[in-house]
Amino acid sequence: MTADLTALLASYLDLARHLDPMRHPDGAPAETQQRLGRFDAPWLVAQAAALRSIAHAIEDLEDVEALDDEVDRTALLDTIRDDILALEAVTQAEAADPTLPLRHAVDALAVLMDEGFDAEAEAALRGRVAALPEFLGGVQADPRPIPDQTAGDALALVAQLEDLLDEASEYLDDIAVQPALVALAEHRRWLETEAPRGGEPGLGEDALERRLAMLTHEPVGIRGTLRILELRRAGVERSLHAVALVLGSEDPLALVTELQENGEIDFEELPTEWTDTWERVRGEMVTLGLPATDAPCTEDPVDAFDRHALGGEAIRAHAELMQEAARGALPSIIRRVLVAPGLAMGWGRTVAALVRTTIVGGSEEQQLMMCHRALIESAAAEVDLHLQARRMDREAAAAFVREVTGLSEVEARLVVQEVSSQPLEALAAALSHEAWQSWYAEQGGDPVAFIGRALQGGGLPVRLARWALGQD
Repeated sequence: MTADLTALLASYLDLARHLDPMRHPDGAPAETQQRLGRFDAPWLVAQAAALRSIAHAIEDLEDVEALDDEVDRTALLDTIRDDILALEAVTQAEAADPTLPLRHAVDALAVLMDEGFDAEAEAALRGRVAALPEFLGGVQADPRPIPDQTAGDALALVAQLEDLLDEASEYLDDIAVQPALVALAEHRRWLETEAPRGGEPGLGEDALERRLAMLTHEPVGIRGTLRILELRRAGVERSLHAVALVLGSEDPLALVTELQENGEIDFEELPTEWTDTWERVRGEMVTLGLPATDAPCTEDPVDAFDRHALGGEAIRAHAELMQEAARGALPSIIRRVLVAPGLAMGWGRTVAALVRTTIVGGSEEQQLMMCHRALIESAAAEVDLHLQARRMDREAAAAFVREVTGLSEVEARLVVQEVSSQPLEALAAALSHEAWQSWYAEQGGDPVAFIGRALQGGGLPVRLARWALGQD
């Protein structure tokens, strides 16, 4: 990579980590971990202008001749342009969205309190807790109205923050946490009684069209994107029906419910079941020729409490670890540090689809649950698109999820709540998955060999990975 491009990458990373200290964590300075991001609109406007300046400087580079350098430059430009669009969506919206900063604060505290808590994590936790009063004050300074639904979500996040601060007092001390608790109580009162109400949640069609242009790099718009998602869902439904027929059922959703009930795991047994499944999947991946890592078992999966679903969860987790390891070994810092939207989740889903019918996929019952998980994700991506376009409210979204997936009302509402809490995440993952599936459909052949090739793309979006690897 050229010296000029390296310097501009450093400028971008410094700015991006001030916006959100949890973004691009690989190689981030230690002091970054002691900060919270900023969300006050005037400051965000200034940062968007700074990002534009960096983008213009990248566009003006004249010594980019090698293919790898051109790919890296494009990846950096795409990242910056998407960041600008995300900032504009916040600053130009008619309504405020306090869930964005509150969710950031929740994640910023939660990530530090785990079994690996050490002196560095303690310093980071003290810094972030101390920054919370000023951080919350910045949220309250936004004069724009808050949609009723968004205010309810914000209050739920306040409750999560209260619990996290109680937990933080056990890691630190009451004196360190007390100012943040007082500020949070005031923030709750402000949300409940003083914050102006009004506006609609979601990006709206115009802002969503701009974000889609960066995610797809195709002029398909909302309608075309929805059609892509619907076609992928139809394919998943065909796979689900095919596996159900092998198991002797013409009603796959009813069979899924039956398997969930019969295969339910006691909470006390889950750690053992999960560890056994983790090691089984690792061994079968290695036997198949996949570069499964020797990373220790991840935390118990929160989405799988029946033994038939554990295999699919382990495949996805191993796939994401493989991608992370491959990315970390690449010589290009851009491909190591910058990760395209939806890439990790989309990759886990893609690997699960490609190995489902191999020894790694396990029994037909396990394969059925893998298909059902993919169906839920397909529905979630469509819901994500509809919610952000303001074409569907949450009640309609939950009804759609129930109809498509056979989930209970409570489960469907949880899916919609998760999608709402991470705007465009389910959609970005689905589009990454679609791009990989299209690539594989064009090339065919051994899925294991394809997975090995695709891993060399690192954090690049799929279209750039194909370009870099000479597969476009």
